[in-house]
Amino acid sequence: MIGGGGGGGAVMAGAPAGGGGGGISMAEVAKHNSKTDCWVVVDGQVLDVTSFLSEHPGGELAILTFAGKDATEEFNMTLGVDFELFTFCTKVG
Repeated sequence: MIGGGGGGGAVMAGAPAGGGGGGISMAEVAKHNSKTDCWVVVDGQVLDVTSFLSEHPGGELAILTFAGKDATEEFNMTLGVDFELFTFCTKVG
């Protein structure tokens, strides 16, 4: 599940723990793993980064490596937790 260590469940992107009412599962995120449809998860937020791929300073591959996956650890290690990614992409959900 997004933002947690469980399996199979769904958590609404950006919702507080224990919240209900829909959500996006990691199985759904995993379907968006290409250059033309690229989603990643960062800190529990599902992000559509498709339009940002060509603009990424490190090149498309830096993001495509994590397409359809949780990229939190790499993102925080590379850019830091205070980086404003949301100005470059679209939140999903």
